[in-house]
Formats: sequence, structure tokens, C-alpha cells
Amino acid sequence: MSLKAYKAGMPCPPLAPGKLRIYSMRFCPFCHRSLLVLHAKNIEHEVVNINLKDKPEWHFKLNPAGKVPILQQDDKLVCESLIVSEYLDDAYGSTKLQPNDPYQKARQKMFVEVGSAALMPVLKIHYNKDNRLELWKEFKDKVRAYEEELAARKTLYLSGDKPGFADYMVWPFFPRVEAFSTIFPELKAPTAEEFPLLHKWIEAMKKDNAVKATLNQEHLVQHTKSVLDNSVDYDVGL
Repeated sequence: MSLKAYKAGMPCPPLAPGKLRIYSMRFCPFCHRSLLVLHAKNIEHEVVNINLKDKPEWHFKLNPAGKVPILQQDDKLVCESLIVSEYLDDAYGSTKLQPNDPYQKARQKMFVEVGSAALMPVLKIHYNKDNRLELWKEFKDKVRAYEEELAARKTLYLSGDKPGFADYMVWPFFPRVEAFSTIFPELKAPTAEEFPLLHKWIEAMKKDNAVKATLNQEHLVQHTKSVLDNSVDYDVGL
């Protein structure tokens, strides 16, 4: 199946019985969360990408809110990135990305909320590039929460000795940090001197197989430039 984005006027590709499908957008950090879980757990699936500027009519029948990701299998539909990701972890495979201990599970979810909020100023630059310096400063102030969490845990990853649910839920924002640093040299990414534990985590995550399988950084930079130029290209590199 083509990875090119489906847009208005294009029919929905038929879904084979029992096939797991995710409706996504190649450069959406929220979709990236669920794609990471799919790859980390080696769950067989197919991807249908959506043009979010010109959505096909049938997309709203799957999710009236018009958002992605959407997970579909036969008549089952699951929406919202955290819900989709948790469902995938619960429903597939004996090895879980989330802790079994209820408190540790809750603690990781709490940090996902805090950690995601810390990166929101970065996403705002897409549509507010003139204020990028103050948004970047806000991000650099808030991202210290990662350094503090990793110091408290005394582990390389937010989930322990290997990447887990919390790591995969917050990771998608960091390639966007790198993309903006590439496009705007004045926006300096967190350094090892400023955030030694965060820097180690970032470098370790880049080596993870699921991370490597789910995003092309060069294509992300090109897509980000197209958003900034108001000429959004969903099919970069295809």
C-alpha cells in the first residue's frame, strides 16, 4: 500500500478481514507515538496516511473529530494517541511496555503528561515562527523536568533499563527539536553540558530499533520547512 497521503475525493482502501490498520500522518508526533508501540512490539499492521489539510470524507466517519491516529480492525475503532498506544500494549504480546505495578504505571503516565507539556512550545513554532526565540526559551526551561526525572529514577531510560511506554510517548517531540535546530541555527538543542542525563537518553533512544524504523529525520526537516512556508508537503521523500 502506498504511503502517500489520502485526500478528499480519494476512496478509502479496502480493509482485509482481521487486518490491523492505523490511520496516520507521517510527520505527526502523536501518530508517531502509536507507530513506535507497533514497531517496538512487532505488531503486524498496515498504514494509511491522511492529508490533514484536505481530509477525505470517509475519514470523519472513522473519527468525527477528524484527528489521527485511528486504529481499526474489522468493526473496532480506537482513537487518540495515548489511548491507541495503551490499547496496543494491553491487547498484543506478552511483554508489556507499561509496568505491572499500578503505582509505577501511574507514575509513568503522570510524567508523560508533564514531559509532553514541556515540548508543546516547540510545536507552536510551526505556526508562530516569529516568536520562536521566546518559545524556545520556554521549552528549555520546561525540559529540565526530564533531567530531574531521570536523576530521580537513576536509570538510562524513563522506563528503566530499556525503553518503555513513557519513553515512546514523549520521544516523538525530540526529533522536532532537532529539526528546528537544523532550520534555525539560533535555536540550540539541549547540550550534554546543560542536561547530561537528558542528552544520554536522547542518544540512547536514537539507537533504538523502533525509533530508527519510524522516522526519517531528513524528511522531517523538509516537511517542517514546508509547514513554515505554508506549503505543507505530506509526501516528502515518496
